Amino acid sequence: LSSAMASKAIGDLLANPAVLIAHWNSQDQTVRAKLANLHGVSIDQVFLTSGALGAIQYVFELFVNDRTRVGLLRPDFPGFVHHAERTRGEVSWFEKLVFPFSFSTEELSDFLQKESIDFFILSNPSAVTGVLHNHENIESLAAHTKAMVVVDEADAITTDSVTNLTNHHDNVVVIRSFSKFYGLAALRIGYIVCPKKWSEYFGNILSPAELSSFALIAADAVLEDIPFQKQTQKIVAENLRLLQTAIARTPYTLVPGSKCFATYLSAPDSIDDPHLTLFHKGVSILGGNIFG
Repeated sequence: LSSAMASKAIGDLLANPAVLIAHWNSQDQTVRAKLANLHGVSIDQVFLTSGALGAIQYVFELFVNDRTRVGLLRPDFPGFVHHAERTRGEVSWFEKLVFPFSFSTEELSDFLQKESIDFFILSNPSAVTGVLHNHENIESLAAHTKAMVVVDEADAITTDSVTNLTNHHDNVVVIRSFSKFYGLAALRIGYIVCPKKWSEYFGNILSPAELSSFALIAADAVLEDIPFQKQTQKIVAENLRLLQTAIARTPYTLVPGSKCFATYLSAPDSIDDPHLTLFHKGVSILGGNIFG
C-alpha cells in the first residue's frame, strides 16, 4: 500500500530532476514546519532522521554514556539494548514475561525510582503488548522522575501523539516514523521531537547528509494525504481482526484491542515459532528477531 500523493510527487520528481535542488537539506524546512504544526510545537524542536532507528541512535548518543543508568522493558523492541551497549550505559531491566506482558504507568514510575534510572525508553504503542499509554499517563511518568523519558511512537497508527509534552517537560523526547503509518518504509525517514533545551544539541550531532531528496519529497506529500492515512487505519484494523480469527483454535495468542501498527504473536516456549509454522502453511509473517 502506498500513498497516491507520495507516488505522484516521486513521479513528478523523476520528470523534473531539478526539483531535487530545492530539497538538498536533510533538515527540510517545509517538512519540519508541517510536522511542527501537526504536533503543536515549534519548528526548531523537530529533527528529521534516517527512520525511527536513526532517531533511536541519536537519542542514545546524546543522553547515554558509561555513567548513565538505562531503564529498559522486557518484552519491548529488542534493539534498544544494543544501543545501550554501544553507548556503554548501565542497563536495568523491568520484566513482565507472562502474557499479556503489560506494564501499568504506576509500575513504570516505581521502577524508575527504585532503580535510579537516568534514561528510559519505551515503545508506545507497543507491538508486543498492544498497549498505548495515553497523554496523561506519560505526563505523569515524566513529572515524577528525573530520568529522560524517550517515547518511541514508530508503530503508531494515528497522528495522535505525546509530542506536545516537549513544550512543558525538558525530560521528554518523542520518536516517530514515516515507515509504517505513512507507508514510506523503503525511503527511511523518521523524526525526533524534543524540548527546546535540547534543540541545539541535536542540531549539532545530526548528519547533514541524513536523508535523500526522494524521502523528503515523499514525506512532504504524504502528510497531506488524509485519505491514505484513513485507509491505512482501516486495513490495519481489518488485518488484526483476520489474524485474531485465524489463531482462534491454535496455541498462539494475540493481545486484544491492539493500538499498534505491528502486532506480535506469542506462544509458550514449548510451541514452535509461529513464523516458521505458518510459513509451512503458506502464511508469511516476520520472525520477531528480525527487529533486533
